[in-house]
Amino acid sequence: MSLSALPPREAVRQILIWHQGGLGDLLLAGPALAAVRRRYPGARLAGLGHPERWGLLSRTLSLEAVWDSGEACWAPLFSDSPLPPRLLERLAAFHLALVFSPRPQDGLLHKLDQAGIPGVFWVPSFPESGREPVAALQARHLGGLGLAYSPRPFQLEGVSDTELPELASAGPWLAVAPGSGQPLKNWPLAHYYEVSRALAWEHQLRVVWLTGPAEAAILPYIEGLAAAQSQVILAGQPLARVAAVLSGCRLYLGNDSGLTHLAAAVGARGVLGLFGPTDPQVWAPLGERVRILAGPCTRAPCAAGREIPCPAAQCLQDLSPEKVRAAAAALLAGE
Repeated sequence: MSLSALPPREAVRQILIWHQGGLGDLLLAGPALAAVRRRYPGARLAGLGHPERWGLLSRTLSLEAVWDSGEACWAPLFSDSPLPPRLLERLAAFHLALVFSPRPQDGLLHKLDQAGIPGVFWVPSFPESGREPVAALQARHLGGLGLAYSPRPFQLEGVSDTELPELASAGPWLAVAPGSGQPLKNWPLAHYYEVSRALAWEHQLRVVWLTGPAEAAILPYIEGLAAAQSQVILAGQPLARVAAVLSGCRLYLGNDSGLTHLAAAVGARGVLGLFGPTDPQVWAPLGERVRILAGPCTRAPCAAGREIPCPAAQCLQDLSPEKVRAAAAALLAGE
């Protein structure tokens, strides 16, 4: 806020990056974060947001600290009261602060500026209109601040599949993530079962189902499906462990979700993402091994921002198992 362009390299020794978004949003910002790290290679960098998500980026960005934005110590940044001395002292050490959010948070930006940080800047994490990819939107915005770069696929470092005892003797596996944070973005579970069973048989793959809190309602059904085929279920696992599973899978199959972005970022050998009401041009992960299929609907994508107007995702219901199976087979054949 106090500067019109990002400060020069020699003027920045500590950087604060605020990003409270979901896993997919944070990974979509990966190209921008990597560009900032390249611009300031010697700076100490702190990530502020969801600590488990930020923790995945720790080694790649050489983070010095990861802080939880939900802790009470940060609440004064959103109030009208003066910042307490302890928080002022903590923030005064930074020379640059970048706030990623869907819209400018003027109050937060002003508070960071008041804390004495010389450079405070907002970076959009969400396109308000149009079909510009998030990575391109952020590159354009940062380019206007003097940081020119071309978005490239973001790759996480330090992820290994060596600590997966239940998969040690499983042979190559197909990772399936049938959920997301929004049920209207989910391909039907019956289709997932049909396609995963066929791919497992045809390509000698072990199916590994990945579920989290958002899939609690369908977990009993998945457990029944998996038991019938001796498949593996990993439910409620830490993100670091899920990343390890994805890094070692031969193919990943999932919806528009954070795990689809994670699969691309950890270098899964093939990533097949299924999109319906949301726009893959805006939200799909980057990567040579990534392929996206969209539901056959003339109104799709129909999501307006975070809102999905359709009462049922007919576009995804009409995305046939045969088409998904063929796309998956092509990815497997083209390794």
